Amino acid sequence: MELFAWTFIYLCFGFFAWKTFSFIHAYVKQYRKVLKLPQKKSHWLFGHLKEVKNSKDYMNYAFDLTKTGSKVYCLWTGPLPVVGVTHPETFKQLIGQEHRKARGHNEPYTLIQEWIGEGLLVSGDRKWERSRKLLTPAFHFNILTGYIDVMNTVSDTFQDKVLGRMSESRSVDIYPLACRATLDAMMKCSLSFDGCMQSKENDEYVEAVQRISTLIFNRMLFPFIPVWLYYLTPEGREWRRLIGVLQTFTRNIIDARKLACVMKEHPLEVGQSDRKRRLDFLDILLTATDEHGRGLDREEIQSEVDTFTFEGHDTTGSALAWSIYALGQNPKIQAKVYEDVTAVLGDKNHVDATDLHDFKYLPKYIKEVMRYYSPVPLIARKSAKTLVIDGYEVPPGTRVDINIYATHHNPAIWDTPEMFDPERFDADNKDGNDVFGFIPFSAGNRNCIGQVFALNEIKICLAKFVKRFEVFPDPEHKPDLMPDVITRSTTGLKVILKERS
Repeated sequence: MELFAWTFIYLCFGFFAWKTFSFIHAYVKQYRKVLKLPQKKSHWLFGHLKEVKNSKDYMNYAFDLTKTGSKVYCLWTGPLPVVGVTHPETFKQLIGQEHRKARGHNEPYTLIQEWIGEGLLVSGDRKWERSRKLLTPAFHFNILTGYIDVMNTVSDTFQDKVLGRMSESRSVDIYPLACRATLDAMMKCSLSFDGCMQSKENDEYVEAVQRISTLIFNRMLFPFIPVWLYYLTPEGREWRRLIGVLQTFTRNIIDARKLACVMKEHPLEVGQSDRKRRLDFLDILLTATDEHGRGLDREEIQSEVDTFTFEGHDTTGSALAWSIYALGQNPKIQAKVYEDVTAVLGDKNHVDATDLHDFKYLPKYIKEVMRYYSPVPLIARKSAKTLVIDGYEVPPGTRVDINIYATHHNPAIWDTPEMFDPERFDADNKDGNDVFGFIPFSAGNRNCIGQVFALNEIKICLAKFVKRFEVFPDPEHKPDLMPDVITRSTTGLKVILKERS
């Protein structure tokens, strides 16, 4: 019996040693190729984690390598590599080989999925194709046009809230007000929400979104920490609490809407209208069916509502806030925006559908804001096969970041990228950059389905805002740009405002 026991122990030990050796051998063989990629010197165990502690450090790391002329870079999060691309050529090479979002242990879209479920942002392959097809009617031109009056009303409320803050202090932090305004527009347009999301009591949802974006990036930097261990930490407990806040918020709205008689008995369908309200996103979610007659189940509806409530307000809120901030930083450019707006609107205070196409300088200004500040700083892909990017082999399972922020500031693509200049988007005076050099809404078949909705909202809010207020910089304020999941400032975005006569 004793001999049998020792034999069993030796066999177990041998098996464990063989598995360990096989793992190490495969790891070394696989990642020896990654060492050929442009990168800074790293620690054999901690990688670059000693110098890259947050999203700002990560972006600075990418910038340092981009300035050397590299189109691709490698950063080590402990013993695991992350590859990044910062040039249109490498971006096209990547999406030509891989379209799947980065999903895996502590990968960005897996973390976001804990919050928004497997909606359009996260889902892949056939599920994504089915969802995209079902949801495309929600962004038809006729439906988007029906939202313009709502966006005007939300913008008026936004200005009133700003005016109230102006009476309280010499400068106004425009960021939280902009985020609440875009959330208000999203809720009213997509869910026919009857309340006002710009009231103070709704701060909990907005603050939870902003905080969880930082936690997502923090977790991405430490992919080797087990989920169960993370949940035991103070940050992990905060994560779970925030997930509860966010999902409860949208769940309550969906449940309230389903209880409403008009939705319970007669949901609107594409092409229909109602005297009391317009066709909205939730109508389409509740009535859309595929070629087999199957619609979305309760979990899928929840996921899509969570996805669009987040994506539809936080990215747009960031773009709107930075747009207002940039007006104060560039007075001559602000004068041109004001001139364009007044030339189109005249004495009107309402922006019509035709006005959106008549603006000339305003769209160029918004594009430059989205290039310079990049509301979505990066997106990620992961492949189950070996990728070849700029001549380098990237092993299967390696996360590849499409670094939008670094691409938008790459001197190999943009002339004087650190200068804020809307004229670079002029048809007669553009930089000559590749279409994949400007990707605020991503590119390829997985580009943002709601980009027209977002641009309409920004144009309306910004046009009405600049017509009413003149923006000045706050000399005592300096923003601390933090490119987390969404680009924001940890110190807010303070501006001094003056009502135009």
